[in-house]
Amino acid sequence: MRPCRHCAHQSADHLSFCPQCGHRFAATSPGLPTLGSVGPRGLDRAYATAAFSRTLVATARGAAATGRATVASTPSGSGRMRTNGQPNARAQTGSGRPVSRSRLRWAAGSIGYIYVFLRDKLDAGERRRRLIEERLGAEALLSGALNGLALVVLREGVQHADLTGLLEAIGRAHARRESAAADMAASGTLQQAEAARLGAQEAAAEAQWTASDRASRDADEILRATAADRNSASARLARLKDERSRIAREKTNNDAGGEARAAQLAHEALGLAHEQRALDEQIERLDRQLADLRDSSAASRAAAAAARANLEQAVAARRDAASAMATSIAGRQRDRADAEREAADLTDQLGRATNDLRPPHGVLLSAYQNIDRLNETIADRSAQIAAIEQAQAHYDQRKLLTGVGLLTSVLVATAAALWAAFK
Repeated sequence: MRPCRHCAHQSADHLSFCPQCGHRFAATSPGLPTLGSVGPRGLDRAYATAAFSRTLVATARGAAATGRATVASTPSGSGRMRTNGQPNARAQTGSGRPVSRSRLRWAAGSIGYIYVFLRDKLDAGERRRRLIEERLGAEALLSGALNGLALVVLREGVQHADLTGLLEAIGRAHARRESAAADMAASGTLQQAEAARLGAQEAAAEAQWTASDRASRDADEILRATAADRNSASARLARLKDERSRIAREKTNNDAGGEARAAQLAHEALGLAHEQRALDEQIERLDRQLADLRDSSAASRAAAAAARANLEQAVAARRDAASAMATSIAGRQRDRADAEREAADLTDQLGRATNDLRPPHGVLLSAYQNIDRLNETIADRSAQIAAIEQAQAHYDQRKLLTGVGLLTSVLVATAAALWAAFK
């Protein structure tokens, strides 16, 4: 906290202006140490020394100054005295004469306090967000430092009676992780071999189905061609029979036509009879072929259907085997992830336990110092955030409400005047 040189109001150190009167503070002395140069503890000591010096030179309330006059007690500083940030009805000057406060100046100060309040809110919010980000970063670094401390303990083989249980648990977790990794590799190799075997079976079944389907299609083509020949022979035989019937009728009706016509008809009838006999033999042969081809086509279709069923079975077996192997590998991966998560949790616990026990080992001293610095940074940022939140409750609510009321009244009066002027 530091006082304002105009109104002597105590304000937070992070503020650049007074929340009571709105005057900006003087720039910080170049000699004031910073957090990066002296650390949080050194900075607290420096601020405590500065506050103690201000207490020595400040004038007590209601008493005369005994030493060197301060800015808050001189007439040039503010022209009035304040008590706990609230104005007195009558203030004493250096000569003891009473000074009356200007109402107009008081109203202007109340209205200007709105800007002071809003600006302070924005600045405090921005600073709070930055401090929270810095604290979160320090917490992340602290977690990494604790993990690094645990890794150093594991690497250097640091022994302690209270750490034996954690070290054994971490060893078991690492063993489970390695076992799960080995099982996962074996499952992957088995999956590849099984996939190759089932793939070969599927390829053989597909080749067999392709050949059976081709043979069935060829048999169907031959059957259709033979059936077409048989239908053609049947049609030709029917036409031949009709021709013979016509010749027989003509021969019967041509008794007076002469011997020459009769001999011609007899010759034609004989030729048609020989042709009909050949067609009958051809049709009988085609019928036997059709019967054989139908049986062969049915057998080919049955073989193709069996080959198709074998192919579908091989595809389903390959799919089921792949699903089972994927499930097995997923289980191994889950076991490995659980083991790694358990090992990480135990490592974090080992780091925290080591930090609490502080075994006297040379390789751990730098890690201890780093953790201490991060803890101090987190504590300092938390203290600054708490100070900002505490400073937010020290505003003059009465003055703020008065300024809002006056500003509203001025705006309403201006609007009414403009309305009346332009009506």
